[in-house]
Amino acid sequence: MAEYASLNAAMAAKDDLGEAELRYRLLSETFEAEPKLRGNLNSALERAKAEIVRLRAAKQTSGPSPVDGKVVAFDPERFRKSGS
Repeated sequence: MAEYASLNAAMAAKDDLGEAELRYRLLSETFEAEPKLRGNLNSALERAKAEIVRLRAAKQTSGPSPVDGKVVAFDPERFRKSGS
């Protein structure tokens, strides 16, 4: 994860994950500092958290997979019913 000094820097770098993480951090700081705003901020925090999870999952699956392009021979013994 890249560290940015501001949300604007993350947006300028077009780093969606860094932007979402920074937005979540800013929202959580406000959530703790302003108790009267918690009802309004809760949904924004949940959306930011869901976006972070989605972007991290997309980042993990976009990398090279250890089984890409590998052909495995079919083994019919694996699918035989037990006891037959």
